[in-house]
Amino acid sequence: MSLAPALNREESRGLYADEQLASALAYYRGGRYDRAGTIYKKVLKKEPENVGALHMLGLIAQKNGRGERAVQLLIKAAKLDASRPEILCDLGNAFKSLGRHKDAIKAHRMVLTMLPNSPEAHSNLGAAYNSAGKAGKAVVCFESALKMRPNDIELKYNLGNGLVASERYAEAEEVLRQVVYEKPDHIRAQINLCAALKEEGRYDAAIRRYQKAINAVPDSAEAHWNLALTQLATGNYADGWNEYEWRSLLPGFAMEKMDRPQWQGEDLNGRTLLVHAEQGLGDTLQFARYLKLLQDMDGDVVFACADRIRKILQPVAGNIRIVPLKKHPDHDLQTPLMSLPRLFNDALPFEPTGGIYLQPNQSRTDAWREKLETPPGRRIGIAWQGSSAYQHDGRRSIPLLNFEPLARREDLQLISLQQGEGAGQIEEMPWRDRILDLTSEMDIDHAFADTLAVMASLDLVVTSDTAIAHLAGAAGIPVYVALCHLPDWRWGLEGESSPWYDSMRLFRQDHPGDWTSVFQKISSAIAEDA
Repeated sequence: MSLAPALNREESRGLYADEQLASALAYYRGGRYDRAGTIYKKVLKKEPENVGALHMLGLIAQKNGRGERAVQLLIKAAKLDASRPEILCDLGNAFKSLGRHKDAIKAHRMVLTMLPNSPEAHSNLGAAYNSAGKAGKAVVCFESALKMRPNDIELKYNLGNGLVASERYAEAEEVLRQVVYEKPDHIRAQINLCAALKEEGRYDAAIRRYQKAINAVPDSAEAHWNLALTQLATGNYADGWNEYEWRSLLPGFAMEKMDRPQWQGEDLNGRTLLVHAEQGLGDTLQFARYLKLLQDMDGDVVFACADRIRKILQPVAGNIRIVPLKKHPDHDLQTPLMSLPRLFNDALPFEPTGGIYLQPNQSRTDAWREKLETPPGRRIGIAWQGSSAYQHDGRRSIPLLNFEPLARREDLQLISLQQGEGAGQIEEMPWRDRILDLTSEMDIDHAFADTLAVMASLDLVVTSDTAIAHLAGAAGIPVYVALCHLPDWRWGLEGESSPWYDSMRLFRQDHPGDWTSVFQKISSAIAEDA
């Protein structure tokens, strides 16, 4: 989320009056941070308590991705001269970048105390609140800033984003429309306006707005990427997969950068093609199905994926060699795994071999079936927590407490499939004795190897939108997936069936945050299937 510029610390009189510091500042403004840093360090050798040098070295450390060092330097500068709000402002921003939200809020509050009539001070405090998940307080700050400077486009933009975070989508739409009317090439405002439209369920309007944004800024990878996700969600796979290719230009996107040409479906003619996994484990499990279409190529095909799931994917890959990510052999061409749908089957989802392409190990399955013989009733595997690193994990992951309607049924035996994050919630449940947890014995040698065998021994899997859902679907195991009100693109916008997995049934929230009705539906469906 882009914010209004921080306080103008660079032109503070007196602090940078020294000729040597002025030279360093010129290098800093020109983006030559190493040259600037060298000068500032020389200054500090002569004057260890030079506030200006400490301040600017803190900013350089921040620019170079050394957040902890930036905080150290800025704290020292602030202690030496607590009267300079620009230092406290930069310290607050450094805290925010490290996720130290309480410290960021405290720093920006101090700035606001010193500069109560500064729109930037109000806006920066609002940004700190927003990052801390306190959207209501953020909006108050953004509104205060805008009252002081009503025509400032960036302040309007900040308010619009705060309203989106506060789930006040109609108000956000109104404010962001003002921004893009006044500045059509404000791409972040365009994208966040589209986000507000999507949250209101107005996908067609969002698509039209994304297209306007792209007309205004044709090379915006973020606009193309978000258009792709919206098109895919509405079932427009052909256009969606084409736009999806822009993801490779997104900074920090979870995909390895390659220096070989990207394969476009042409004959290999004896060359080597590297297919490399991207994003999360669920994405790899879902799209590994496409490897079957590459097994008869007229050249060598190698698949690179997370080492922990190589074993369960080898049967899918057939004669394709699987190697760990970033340890791949020399190759002539490359393609990200999720670029394959664009090249096959008119970009539509498809179900190779009837939708089942993962097979559990039979000996493992037999061993787990024997362990699970004792518990009475139908066996239901459950998983509730995805990776917290995922941007929208707060929506897709489900507090275990919501599974209580299933736990209270005497005809069901719940078996935990949850490993790692979220697993500790079991001990917090008053009905924890209703969950059989054997996960400490699972997947010790390879990820998902035992999980898949356990699931093959169950009657049903009930899960949030995690890799477990894809694992069950790919193996043809009956699975119920609980989805938030506006789920990830791959689940579409409506209906209980999935175009990707025959054995899957989708249960959607009627209203944002309403897991109660979802689990009532799931409990009723289990009763009907008995």
